[in-house]
Amino acid sequence: MMVTTMRAGLQRAYLDGLEFIRNKISETEAEVQKCKHSFYGCAEDAEDKFVDYLKRCNENFLVANNELRRKNIKLEVVDSEMRVVAVLNQLREAAEVDKGEITFITEFWENIKDTIESFRTLVEKFQSNVLDRLNKSCISYNNEDIHLDVSNRYTEEISTHLSALERELTNMRLLIKTFEGGIHQDLFSPNSSFTEKVLVSCDLKAFPILRLIPDLTEKLENACAIAQKWLDRDEQYMYEVNNYIRETRNITRQREEDLKNRKEKQRKIEKAVRSAHIMLHSNKEKLQKIESDLNQLEEHLNGYQHEKKCKAEEKQQKSTMADFLKLTLSQTKRNYSLQIKRKRIVKQVKELEELLLQLERELSNVQDEMIVKSQEKYLLTEKVETTEKTYGALKTDFDKYSDNLEQLEHEVNILSGQLLQLEIIQTYKTSPENVEQIFDRPSTVKLAPSLKEKIKRKRKGLAPVE
Repeated sequence: MMVTTMRAGLQRAYLDGLEFIRNKISETEAEVQKCKHSFYGCAEDAEDKFVDYLKRCNENFLVANNELRRKNIKLEVVDSEMRVVAVLNQLREAAEVDKGEITFITEFWENIKDTIESFRTLVEKFQSNVLDRLNKSCISYNNEDIHLDVSNRYTEEISTHLSALERELTNMRLLIKTFEGGIHQDLFSPNSSFTEKVLVSCDLKAFPILRLIPDLTEKLENACAIAQKWLDRDEQYMYEVNNYIRETRNITRQREEDLKNRKEKQRKIEKAVRSAHIMLHSNKEKLQKIESDLNQLEEHLNGYQHEKKCKAEEKQQKSTMADFLKLTLSQTKRNYSLQIKRKRIVKQVKELEELLLQLERELSNVQDEMIVKSQEKYLLTEKVETTEKTYGALKTDFDKYSDNLEQLEHEVNILSGQLLQLEIIQTYKTSPENVEQIFDRPSTVKLAPSLKEKIKRKRKGLAPVE
């Protein structure tokens, strides 16, 4: 039930494409069976009958070798078509009577030639009908710049399948190519259960050609099995991509909602930081203004004090002079000039006394103002220190919050990129344009603009390009 539901979730065109390739693999497997049955001369898939045929081949080659040995003809390893023909020619010249081995080996020669040609055709058909289609359509379509575990695992697995298929086909081509002059025995598949059975009954060291068709058969059957695994893995990959899209979309939606809420909170914190900074800046400006005022008052105070000192000394001098003139006038005859002079000095003393009183008032005012300003400075200094601590704490919290928000935003961007890439993969792999190239028919669908661009425009909410 679950498999049916999952299959229904994939686009029909994609599944039809996979089924088409599976049919091509099945056709290859059927052709291999026909080749086997034709070569071994039986109508059923029975290893015992295959081994019996190879045993008869081995026996006839042994008879031929015995005949040649009896005629003192040097024996050669039968590892190619050329050696089979050589054995036949030597037998025809040396044998007095054909005991059946010449006829049998001749038939074997014709049989293996025909089978080799069939395999040559099958290998190329498998290349074009199966491997080329797999290599073109059953791939990840992942952008290497975006890390996707699901795609990386898939790519790693199908890379293994691709390497195995290319190795099998290459070895088959080389074996077929060297059939005429001397097969490369190092290309035979090791650890073959069928070969183990043949080894018991046949002398494969003397007649390695007997191993050729079984090995080609095994290689092509193995290639079909690997291709089936590739197809199964590709379909599984699409299920995984669909699941990842659903999961990633949900996670992305949650992260985006979280990001939106956090950005709103960040704006509030930022507003509080700006307010604290404005207040701190304002208080610092006020403090600077008060300090500037205090410096000016200090200058005024020093100026008044200096002027007071000078005027007090001047008053003292003039008072002393006035007293001296008074004493002089009391001891001498009336001197009008001295009286005028003393009168002027007394007037100056009075003016200086008034000036000193005014300076005292000015000094008192300045000192009072300095006391007020100093008190304001003290209070404002405390306020600046408090505001600095508040601003520092808010700024630290804001920076930490912004760093976390930046990390979340980076995570959302990664998730969005992964989601976009997954949707691109899904669209590419299931699109009729991509699947159409699998089938053996001319394309009747005009390719649309870049599917990737269509997805991007769709996600950005833009109108599709016609």
